[in-house]
Amino acid sequence: MTSPIKLVASIAMISFLSVGIFAQSAGPELIHFAAHGISFDYPSGYSITDQSTTEAQQLIITRQGSSFQISIIVMRRPLLRNELAAAIENFREPVIKTIAITLDQSKTPPERISFQTQVGSKQAEGVRLQSANANGRTGELIWLRLSFHLVGLAFIRSNVDDSGTSQLWETLKSSLKIEAPVLDVSKNELDPTETAKNDLDVLNGKALVLPPPGYSNIARAAHASGTVTVQIIIDEQGNVSSARAVDGHPLLQSACVAAAREAKFSPTLLEGEPVKVAGVIKYHFDWR
Repeated sequence: MTSPIKLVASIAMISFLSVGIFAQSAGPELIHFAAHGISFDYPSGYSITDQSTTEAQQLIITRQGSSFQISIIVMRRPLLRNELAAAIENFREPVIKTIAITLDQSKTPPERISFQTQVGSKQAEGVRLQSANANGRTGELIWLRLSFHLVGLAFIRSNVDDSGTSQLWETLKSSLKIEAPVLDVSKNELDPTETAKNDLDVLNGKALVLPPPGYSNIARAAHASGTVTVQIIIDEQGNVSSARAVDGHPLLQSACVAAAREAKFSPTLLEGEPVKVAGVIKYHFDWR
């Protein structure tokens, strides 16, 4: 679980010298950002800074000449529903405190207004911090669980900022997507509640379709035999999205990888939501 001190430090004031700045591209009115499992759209004219830590992915959106900032925070560890309430409590108050400090309202707490909003098709809870000074700044924090990850969006703006910041906020909320986690069946990282728990990572017996690999003339002439292990990732639809050989005779590996890519599986559900699955397919060869 993320500690409040680490989380406050990670969402503190923006460092424009931080590495990993994604510069906006020219051309289309909306730019699509996609990296490390996070994707969203945003209008041109903004910059994105990556301030991720080992515990959370964090992207900061800013615009030169403006005082506003948007933080996108995605906790790295997937959460089951029964873990969510404690995770939110651990996450929310430190971030709200940091927003209050940024608003220069640490001594006189700003007014807190609870609200609900939409992030994509999901409903999110939120808190708005309103400065007592009409010409001051306003902060908002919303949070929700997306694809098993606790996601927070923090928005700090001046009350005199132009309407472009509101457009960015709404565009971001409507387009934000988080990739589903990869369930490693050998490590048992999450405990599936609606599919049979698998203590082994060999997925041959789970396949709906498992094409046999070819056995080339070169491999046969070399009497290539034994077991080839192919590590795969199965996507939310049950298709193999990634395959690579990790063991076995070199002359047999390419055929096994090609066969593994054509395998089909039933989608894996965790608490009713599809997840990706990592495991292996093993192919056995006998040259005789």
